[in-house]
Amino acid sequence: MLASMFRGARLALHLLHGILLAIFYPHLNRTRQRRTLKKWSRQLLGILNIGIQIEGQQPARGESGCLMVANHVSWLDIFVLNAVHPSRFIAKSEVRGWPVIGWLCERGGTIFIERALRQDAASINRHICTLLEQGVCVGLFPEGTSTDGSQVGHFHASLIQPAIDAEVRLYPIALRYQGEGGGPSAAAAFTGDSTLFQSVCRILRCGQLNALAVFTPALIATDRNRRVLARTAQGAIAQELQNLP
Repeated sequence: MLASMFRGARLALHLLHGILLAIFYPHLNRTRQRRTLKKWSRQLLGILNIGIQIEGQQPARGESGCLMVANHVSWLDIFVLNAVHPSRFIAKSEVRGWPVIGWLCERGGTIFIERALRQDAASINRHICTLLEQGVCVGLFPEGTSTDGSQVGHFHASLIQPAIDAEVRLYPIALRYQGEGGGPSAAAAFTGDSTLFQSVCRILRCGQLNALAVFTPALIATDRNRRVLARTAQGAIAQELQNLP
């Protein structure tokens, strides 16, 4: 109990630090933004007692724009991937309304989308394509919702189109949270009617967690059908999760 309270106090201070950084963040150049985002995300995971394990081939340092797609388990996913390879993430518009976290995501360049509005998706796609052509790495959770991590939901293909239009690589990433014994853990899962506050409290009370990010082989998006590309990425992630102990 005391340990979780202490970690909670550290988390509050770290969020305050994030608010101060976020004031200046949009005015930093891209290199400093990436370094700041990576360092802050790693510190956040450290406070929450979450280790990071990386497998597979990441995008090379200095690589031009790419699209990273991953299965979606938790609100932590964005920070796990930013701690590995900082990116501009696409998130549902509801995230913008989350206390503190939503504002930090917005200041960090998160791209918010109204999933129910088809015209919004078209506008977002044009924006993403421009970012990719400018050499920005963009992150996406094509399931559109989070799961408990035991299986991969259907990948929606519409937001994968910018990778084809910009002719960049697509990196499918399998995410899983593991307990101290190495087996899968549902402690980080953000599903059902659970609130963000309840999820944070559950993680604070939890012992050591390990976030495993497995980069499966990159896919060439040029001249590909987006639905085929989405199914290929979904299959690669599902297979990787199935192969994990």
